[in-house]
Amino acid sequence: MQLLRSARGRFAALLAFTLLTAGSPHSVDAQEFRIAAVVNDDVISMSDVDDRVRLVIASTNLQTDPRVTQQVRAQVLRTLIDEKLELQEAKKETVSVGLQDVTEAMSNIEQQNKMPKGGIDTFLKNHNINRQTMVDQITAQIAWAKTVRRRFMHSVIVSDEEISEQLKEEQANAGKPLSRVAEIYLSVDNPSQDTEIRETAQHLVEEIRHGAPFPAVARQFSQSSTAGIGGDIGYVQPGQLDPEADKLITQLQPGQMIGPVRLTGGYYIYLLIDRRAPSDPAGQVQVNLTQVVFPIPEGSDSASVIAKAKAATADAKSCGELTKIGRDVSPDLSGPIGDVKVSDLPAEVRSTVLGAKVATPTDPIPVRNGIGVFMVCSRQGGDVEETRDRIQDNITRARLENLARGYLRDLRQVAFIDLRV
Repeated sequence: MQLLRSARGRFAALLAFTLLTAGSPHSVDAQEFRIAAVVNDDVISMSDVDDRVRLVIASTNLQTDPRVTQQVRAQVLRTLIDEKLELQEAKKETVSVGLQDVTEAMSNIEQQNKMPKGGIDTFLKNHNINRQTMVDQITAQIAWAKTVRRRFMHSVIVSDEEISEQLKEEQANAGKPLSRVAEIYLSVDNPSQDTEIRETAQHLVEEIRHGAPFPAVARQFSQSSTAGIGGDIGYVQPGQLDPEADKLITQLQPGQMIGPVRLTGGYYIYLLIDRRAPSDPAGQVQVNLTQVVFPIPEGSDSASVIAKAKAATADAKSCGELTKIGRDVSPDLSGPIGDVKVSDLPAEVRSTVLGAKVATPTDPIPVRNGIGVFMVCSRQGGDVEETRDRIQDNITRARLENLARGYLRDLRQVAFIDLRV
């Protein structure tokens, strides 16, 4: 960490706390303003830590013995330090969080926990927790999400080819069950932290096994973007998660949990919420289809024919134009196919057509008589555009998550962080 940064600002922060506590006749007031950590120009007080620990323990039903409290305090302090860094960066990026943002987030938490309207306020009052403690936590989460999107969204470009490739993978896995998975992620930025983070993750597993709600623990401890929704990733197919995670999750039954698992970046805990058989999207879609087939001459390789097919069809804007190209290339093999269910197409063609846009030539693919290019003239059933949008959102979210982790790791490395406890 960089220890010599913004000394004037740190002095001002420390001076402010000194003035607040100086001359106080009450030791409890002095305790309230004891410094737990200094993060660049901001101070985290012992009172901040105590308030957050109470919120964490109350919302997760963790045990309150000294060992548990000590582990919770250590993780809470790390979280508060990260939140200070996130809020400082949000300020630099002129990101603001309004009252409406926080109100909507609290309403979502109430809905996720099946609370009545105003249930959070009742919960906080019953547990003698300052409402501002939860507001501060939610504000930091929202500010960081906005900051990451502002900083990186313009550079996250998902190509049509990537979406089509993901569609092909989904089609290839169409017969495999979908798993609804939740996660808790604890980052390890420094090898010296590994043992401590692993022990914390193991303790969280034990607490969940003894009744602590997984969503509440994820909301308070997870450092993934899914923390705000209780760690719920949603339904995933094989291949959408880390290969090691995929392998472990396939061994679980709904309701079972595995972890902590050391993967790239830190420790993960996974919960299998549900598993269901997928529907076959190809069986719900009928298309009017046209094709052109480029034969592979004797002595030629398929790569050269693929390049020729792509160049010849790239500018086609209608099925009529593609049909004309087919008459010039191979009239006996090319032309309109007519109306057909996607599920009735050959396996090597099905996923390509399923992901194709209307009036747009597909990428060339090997077919029985050479290299084929297809065009969907019209489509009925199945919302392919909605599917493509979902895939684009998933890819974008995953990339933003990786960028956010690197972003925060860089902020930690250059920050002045002075721990006092």
